[in-house]
Amino acid sequence: MAKLNSDLLDDLTIKAAKPKAKQYTLRDGNGLFLLVHPNGSKYFQLRTTLHNKRKLIQLGTYPALSLSEARDQSRDKRKQVKVEHIDPILEGKLAKQRKSKDADNTFQKVAEDWLVIKQRTLAPSTLLKIKQTFNANVYGVIGKYPIKDIDNLLVRKCLLIMQNRGALEFMEKTRGWIKSVFDFALSDKLIAENPIPLKDERLEKHVSEKYPHLESKQDAGKFLRNLFEYGGSFEVATCVYLQLHFAQRPSELRCSKWVEFDLDKAIWTLPLEKSKSRKYMKKPHTIMLSKQAILAIKELQAYTGHSEYLFAARFVDRPVSEASIRKAFRLTFTDYHTVPHGCRHFFSTQANESGLFRNDVIESFLSHSDKDKIREIYNEATYDKERRQLAQWWSDQLDIMRDEVKFVTSELQ
Repeated sequence: MAKLNSDLLDDLTIKAAKPKAKQYTLRDGNGLFLLVHPNGSKYFQLRTTLHNKRKLIQLGTYPALSLSEARDQSRDKRKQVKVEHIDPILEGKLAKQRKSKDADNTFQKVAEDWLVIKQRTLAPSTLLKIKQTFNANVYGVIGKYPIKDIDNLLVRKCLLIMQNRGALEFMEKTRGWIKSVFDFALSDKLIAENPIPLKDERLEKHVSEKYPHLESKQDAGKFLRNLFEYGGSFEVATCVYLQLHFAQRPSELRCSKWVEFDLDKAIWTLPLEKSKSRKYMKKPHTIMLSKQAILAIKELQAYTGHSEYLFAARFVDRPVSEASIRKAFRLTFTDYHTVPHGCRHFFSTQANESGLFRNDVIESFLSHSDKDKIREIYNEATYDKERRQLAQWWSDQLDIMRDEVKFVTSELQ
């Protein structure tokens, strides 16, 4: 039988309750009690039963929790127990665990877990770039927030910093990486939905441009002639020279190791884990070496043969930096801007315009994936013989470009 209203607790009664040698309770009704401790602290408690077992539920301390609030909580808890058959004590423990887990699962923690998984499929250079980008541009803004509390407005805050300094292409890549981290969190049920929309109108769109490249055979000849007068290190000059001959991805060449080269068989075998296209590949990509490339590599051995890397940096056991190679391109050819990756564009243009080689051979030479994904699954041709012919043809063409002016000048004389 419910306690009569006249017998219910009121604030005056609670305030007047004095501590005693032992703790005691004041009853409010419907299982709600006020526990008075010997030190004077006063706690609201709800006593009830679930599955014939007594449950003592702590609601809060008075006066931080008022009497009316305690009654509201008591009513909600009784409903959970009597109607929904939910154990409020167990739910409270689970809620604390979830809150603690949410606090531990910050964006930085989840991103680092994601990167551990992604290292299976990402090229080491790409993995390093993501880590450096997150450290420099992302973690400082959203890294310490629980990932479940991050919305698109907060993500946009760090992206706008990149946009405002003009790094639009890098900003778009970073947004894609952040979105992937949220997808990863979603798959682990750390969040209910990915807060990053497909498109954010507040962010400017980067307009893709081709890599700056040599525009003619004449310019390529001038570039090669200038390279012989390059005042930098022999390692850097050789890397630039071979970048033109190989037309491979700059990071793959710059970070290449001696163990990858078999000069007797005239083959450079790029480890699968280092190839940007490895998720499309079933075996490592091989690069056929022309006579000119072999000669250049043998000359390089006198300088860096003792090192792990072909293009070893001075005094440290690591490859020359990307900045060093870009600087060499800038100093070698001053007519207009060119970059290492542009060598691939120049090679592809010249090889396709020659009409001497099939498109499949040229694309295989560049280690491009087949745009026809079904065909890619079944076509395992490597075109080794034709790629070897193409490699030698291309090196010969570069020699002709380099020597063209001298040849024409001697004829005039």
